[in-house]
This record gives sequence, structure tokens and C-alpha cells, in this order.
Amino acid sequence: MAKPLDEQPWVIATAAAAASAVIKLNGLTLRWEVEGWDHLTGADRALLCFWHNRLLYIGYQVCRVPVTMLISQSKDGAYIAAVSAWYGIEAVRGSSTRGGARALVEMVALARRSHRHLGITPDGPKGPLYQVQPGIIALARKTGRPVIPVTLSATRVHRFASWDRFMVPLPFARVRMVFGAPMVIDPAADAFETERLRVQATLRRMTVEADRACGQPIDPELEAVP
Repeated sequence: MAKPLDEQPWVIATAAAAASAVIKLNGLTLRWEVEGWDHLTGADRALLCFWHNRLLYIGYQVCRVPVTMLISQSKDGAYIAAVSAWYGIEAVRGSSTRGGARALVEMVALARRSHRHLGITPDGPKGPLYQVQPGIIALARKTGRPVIPVTLSATRVHRFASWDRFMVPLPFARVRMVFGAPMVIDPAADAFETERLRVQATLRRMTVEADRACGQPIDPELEAVP
């Protein structure tokens, strides 16, 4: 059976080219405040951890260093991977819901042979929103790579009517982007859940602080009890 029109490779490629141009033009109008960039540039092959609803313009900035992203096998993931390719971001396709085990194996192998940073949205592709799933902790333990939490907010945003209220900064907004200090994950067997909650709490706290600095309302899920 033929693929639907919106899943045809040429449609995805055309849409990705147009979207990447719009993203770049919008990005040039934004007033950037970037904190902790040295945490990224000073790290050796880190795991970048950021929420799914803020990935678009985080990717716009982190593409300045070599990055490979874990991107879902969904139709939306195909578009995200195609747009990312325009910015030099490689993709490993898989998620917690589709192809997760295979993707984890591939990411571990990639982490061991490559000097590229690896990017993961730990609450993607379908949530729960602002909850770190086990995959990034497992990957950190298997590879020994540190986790760098990254977040972003803006003074003016558009939020889509999606499960994660996907956020896009509007033209000429002030954007605050924050890189946290590298987090070394304890490999002890009984520390897995403690480390998952530690990463989750850190990334939530950073996001609350960024949203407040930009005058954005705080999503209730960010302040929920883990």
C-alpha cells in the first residue's frame, strides 16, 4: 500500500527545507541569553537532556557542536529528523514507545565509537509531560557519559495544542537558554530511581526558573510531586 501524501519522502524533504528556513529567519530576530554554554563546550561527549516541548530552538543552538539526537519513529519524528538534518544534527530513530530497545542499543554503540554529543528528550515522544523516563539514565550508566540538563524559555511564545503544549518563541522575543552543570550518574544498581528523580528535579527546577525569568506562567506539571 502506498504511503499517504504527508509521509512521502519528497513531501517531508520539501516541508523540512521550508521549515528550516523559517526557523533560521525567526532565530535571527530573537534576543538570546545563553547561560552555561561552557558546561557544554567543556564536556567530553555528554548526554544532553531537554524537554520535548522546547526542543526546536534548543536544537537551533546546540547544532553549533556535533550532536546526534534520539528522534521518534513517528510521522512527526520523520519531519523533526529532516529539519534537524538541515542543521547538521544526526538522528537515531526510536523512542520509549516505538523501537526503544533497538534505539538504546544503537545509541550505546554510537556513544562508544563517536565523539558527538547525544541529545534526548526524556519525556518524549508522548509523555507524560516533564517526566524523565528511564532511557537516559540507562544510557548514562552504560556509557559513563555525564548528563547535561538544558532548558529554554522566551518572553513571547506560541504554544501548540499538542500533548506537550509545544513551545515556539515568537519573533523578536527575548530567549533564555540555560545549560546545567554536567551530572555524573551513579552506576550502583540501587541508585537508578534516585538518579532518575535527581535529573528530573534538576531539569524541572531550571525550567521553572527560566519561565519565571521570561514572565511565562509555570506549567503545573513542573511543580508536581515526582
